[in-house]
Amino acid sequence: MHHPIYVFRHGETVWNAEKRAQGFLDSPLTEEGRRQARAMGRALAKELRDTGHIPDDVAVRASPLGRVRETLALAAEEAGLMHDDLCFDDRLREMSWGEWDGLTGPEIEARWPGAMAARRLDRWRYEPPGGENYIMAAARARAALDDIAALAIERPVAVFAHGGIGRVLRGLFLRAPEAEILDMDQPQDAFYRLHRDTAARIVSQGVD
Repeated sequence: MHHPIYVFRHGETVWNAEKRAQGFLDSPLTEEGRRQARAMGRALAKELRDTGHIPDDVAVRASPLGRVRETLALAAEEAGLMHDDLCFDDRLREMSWGEWDGLTGPEIEARWPGAMAARRLDRWRYEPPGGENYIMAAARARAALDDIAALAIERPVAVFAHGGIGRVLRGLFLRAPEAEILDMDQPQDAFYRLHRDTAARIVSQGVD
């Protein structure tokens, strides 16, 4: 791979603020989330200028879920990225919580007593009812990453996705062990540059 891959998480959503699992379901960005998306776009524009790239150089790949579409639209406007419906890839959707999608931790505990504690014992392998575990998510993330890395041979790639699937992408790129992937952060005010076997965190706060 000769060019960087930039990995973004969507901005804060209404359900993020309410501490609800989103998974395959959706909620709109908050005002703070929209601000974060614009700031990440400006930070990407600066990153491209500093590395000698123009926005037209950048390929975009994104989750098709609404919160990512909204984030991408705002960030792309700030950065000057070109994208169309062909950029959306189902493999970049967030990990599904199945029947837990849309619920808070206390609501999950009330309906499935002890389930959250069981998940904490083996987060990588635990499969919520009707949902995905990290093994399943990593399989589709690996396939998506292989295609993204092939694109990056020719040009930089901006990937707009989610917290869970985003850290799986980063972990796979770095060949990190499971425990390290699970401890990776999921920022909404920063993004990551994956390049030459490293992941550099690029903070978007304060970028004009």
